[in-house]
Amino acid sequence: MKHAIHLLFLFALPLYAADDIFDTVDGHACFREILRKSGWGLAGPYERAAFVIEQSDGSIACAEWPSMHTYHAEEFRGDVPEHTIAIAHTHPAEYPLPSQHDYDEATRLGIPVYTITIRAVYKSMPGDRQRYVITEKQSWIRETPATTFASGRRGVSTSTSSATDCRMKDTETTSRVTPFSFTTTPRYP
Repeated sequence: MKHAIHLLFLFALPLYAADDIFDTVDGHACFREILRKSGWGLAGPYERAAFVIEQSDGSIACAEWPSMHTYHAEEFRGDVPEHTIAIAHTHPAEYPLPSQHDYDEATRLGIPVYTITIRAVYKSMPGDRQRYVITEKQSWIRETPATTFASGRRGVSTSTSSATDCRMKDTETTSRVTPFSFTTTPRYP
């Protein structure tokens, strides 16, 4: 019985994970910058988002989405940049956890979706309903990781064909690739 209680407690804890995007100088700076541009999640119910891209030298870059300044959402329509390995987006401070929509989009697109607030960073993985806690401390915005380059091993495809496949998922089969569409519109509790 004592072991059962320990196992129950273990499974109830969120998963804390080292992260090969967040733990790089460039990835960390990207997350901090889109959070800053959202007013730190404190300036109203607006979100910001960016594609996280792996460069040919292994470094991380961000391609910010044009700001739509819409209520509890951000939207992008167009082509996914080559070598996109994740999407990062902010939430207002009062809704720090990934929404159901974040989990659904990670699975639909086949890449991680990061949820960023001033107090925490979470990651939703494709096909997985587990909440991955990258950090739950407000001091993350003042810290700088020691790592310059990503490890190159993320468990997600970085090929151009992967981006093309995710653009075509909800469309009819045609010979033409349709533009990518994604919205961060959450379903907050």
